[in-house]
Amino acid sequence: MNKKILIFDDDQEVLTAMESLLDFVDWDLITFSTGQDALKKIERESPDLILMDVELDGFDGREICRSIKENQALQHIPIILISGQLRPEMIIDTEFGPDDFLPKPFNIGDLIDKVYFQLAS
Repeated sequence: MNKKILIFDDDQEVLTAMESLLDFVDWDLITFSTGQDALKKIERESPDLILMDVELDGFDGREICRSIKENQALQHIPIILISGQLRPEMIIDTEFGPDDFLPKPFNIGDLIDKVYFQLAS
């Protein structure tokens, strides 16, 4: 069974780049360009991993991450937050923070390594 990855980013170029970079493996990639109704989308899709930008078209990826980690039905899903403005220590050390962090612009190898690691955990 293929692993399902949800990608949330309001930058279409980043979404396209991530799809291209991660499409070489038999993963089911589903992209969203907004954080609106993110929890409903996550519940409906039941992903194995979430890649999410911190800034999502008026929504805060950190708050969405917190909501996921506080939800017993969803908290097992690993989350990699992505940001071009924040440093890793501002994200990772929070109580309901993500499982990992990827700074923009990201290195292709780092993205792939982090995805593989989180899917294997």
